Amino acid sequence: MVDNIDSENYLYLKNYLSKCVNTSSKTFYNRELILNLNTRTKQIVFITYGHATITKIDEDGNKVVLRELKENDIFSNLFYLGSEDEIYVVSNSNITEVIFINYYSILKDCSMNCPFHNQLVLSLFDLLIKDNKELNEKIELLSKRTVRSKILFFFKKRMNNDNIFRVTTSYKAIADYLSIDRSNFMRELSNLEKEGIIKKEGRKITFLQDKINNKFTL
Repeated sequence: MVDNIDSENYLYLKNYLSKCVNTSSKTFYNRELILNLNTRTKQIVFITYGHATITKIDEDGNKVVLRELKENDIFSNLFYLGSEDEIYVVSNSNITEVIFINYYSILKDCSMNCPFHNQLVLSLFDLLIKDNKELNEKIELLSKRTVRSKILFFFKKRMNNDNIFRVTTSYKAIADYLSIDRSNFMRELSNLEKEGIIKKEGRKITFLQDKINNKFTL
């Protein structure tokens, strides 16, 4: 499963990436532009430290957060080429370190005949498939018509086997990701709790098992 790429795979990429493909590293600071994904140059970017946000701005100036990126996430503008909207990747922490990977150097045979080159290519493309899957999930999320359906879809994708979701960021950040107003988000959470669908305890949200089958609908 692409979703379960282990830490050894990430460590492998960090250790060997620059040995057989063309890369460059750069550090960005909070709110600094990392990449405009509308650029025609095919880029693959690997976050090695910090956080970043992929944001889309349409012609009317409406802003939508497409993805929150963290350490070991990888993304590419390959999936955004041709978009009529402006799509930016911006640092979302005090320091964000990234590796820019030359797309075409990955496809060429390694001049050093590295024994790990094929594994490196497979690892990169596995991660890109994961990135594309998350992008498709965001598109499905944005297709939901109500605040409730967006919230339930988001939580359902992220709660653990015990039906628990732990808030690791701010509620405002989640509301921005869902493209809804924070006050509407908090109001709907309150309604879900009053209806007995969820139970909030600090930053832990539990979905009550006996309510899910009847009310946990999208």
